[in-house]
Amino acid sequence: MSSYNFNFQELFKNTFNFNIGYVGNAIVDTYTNSFEGIQVLEEKKPLQLVSQTGVHVWDYVKLLPKIIEGTGERFDGYDFPFECVVEATLTKKIVVTDIFGADGEVEELMGLNDYAITIKGIIINYQSDDYPEFEFRRLRYVCELKDTMLEVEGTFLNMLNINHLSIHTFKPIPTPGYKNMQAFEIECRSKRPFKINSLS
Repeated sequence: MSSYNFNFQELFKNTFNFNIGYVGNAIVDTYTNSFEGIQVLEEKKPLQLVSQTGVHVWDYVKLLPKIIEGTGERFDGYDFPFECVVEATLTKKIVVTDIFGADGEVEELMGLNDYAITIKGIIINYQSDDYPEFEFRRLRYVCELKDTMLEVEGTFLNMLNINHLSIHTFKPIPTPGYKNMQAFEIECRSKRPFKINSLS
């Protein structure tokens, strides 16, 4: 078995232009990449998940098993690699109307849009310097599922009351200089299950 040393902060910065910091025992161990002054909420329960590099993990993203509607295909679920960063953006449905002969605008709040979710991550083959073809094919399979209501489990997403999502785009990203890894970016939307009742 081969062993490798990765600078994840540099890797994420070069691949996604994204600054990350490590969190251990729910408290920032070191301040890097201009993280000074950022407070991290203390977690009352101990961190249970550990990545393959031995780093304790607070967040994770997991798609739960289900039967795909329409095809009857059984989806066994999928655990995203721990080397992921999740972003979520909430926007409001606001109708803006100009006021004739007056300054300003009238805004009407119609409701909330679904969360726009971006999952940026890296699949890494820790066993050798071979390309992680099997894991990449699994991820591609997940992104090609013909389903718009996938149940998701994860610390951060569930805190935002996001329990279902649909995958909209899948973008593999080159990682120059690294043969045994594949970066990716996935864009999703949060979903809320609903049932249409027939009036008949």
